[in-house]
Amino acid sequence: MSSPEKGSAYLRTWTSARAVREDGSWVTISISSHPLQNERDIRDFKSGVYTIVEDTTKSIVRQSISLEEYKHRLAPVVSCKGTPAGQILGLAVNYNEETSQITENEQGDATALVKTWVVPELGCFVLQKQTTWTRNSDGVLLVDTKITPISISFQAVDEFFDIPTSYTERTKEEAWNLLSQRAAAAY
Repeated sequence: MSSPEKGSAYLRTWTSARAVREDGSWVTISISSHPLQNERDIRDFKSGVYTIVEDTTKSIVRQSISLEEYKHRLAPVVSCKGTPAGQILGLAVNYNEETSQITENEQGDATALVKTWVVPELGCFVLQKQTTWTRNSDGVLLVDTKITPISISFQAVDEFFDIPTSYTERTKEEAWNLLSQRAAAAY
C-alpha cells in the first residue's frame, strides 16, 4: 500500500504479511518506508503475551493480552459476512460492503464505504479491502485506500514467533522515541 505523506515529496509505502499458528496465535509483519520501519506484532494466545519486535531500533515491547483480545484469535468459523464472490489467488472469498457516516471530519462530513473480501477457510481473514470516503456536500472523493494481496504462501511459521535475545526490552514510549530520533536523524 502507498499513500501521500503530509509535508513530504515521497509516498509512504507499507507492506505486510501475516503468519498464523494452529492455536490461533498470529504475527503481523510490517515493513514501511519513510521512515524505514520493520516490525512484527506477535499475538501469542498460548502464552497470553502480545509482543512487538521492532527491528530498526532492536526493541521489544511486551504486554499481557487482555481477555477482550482473545476474540481476535484466528480460528475456523461456520460462516463469514457477505456472499460468495469467487476466488482471489486461488482462495474462495466472500464479498461484503458496509457503509457508515463520518462526522466532524476537518474536510466535511462524509460517507464511508468499506468493501471486504474475506476467506471463510482462514477464519474470515480479510484478504482484500477497499475503503472510500465521499464528502456528503459535493461528492468529492476524500479517501480511496485499497489493500490488495500480491501472493499467498503456506509454510512453517514458527520462525516468525521467535524473539531475538539480543534486542532490548523497552516501553512503547521508549521504543517510539528511539524510532522518532532515528527517523529525524535520517532527514
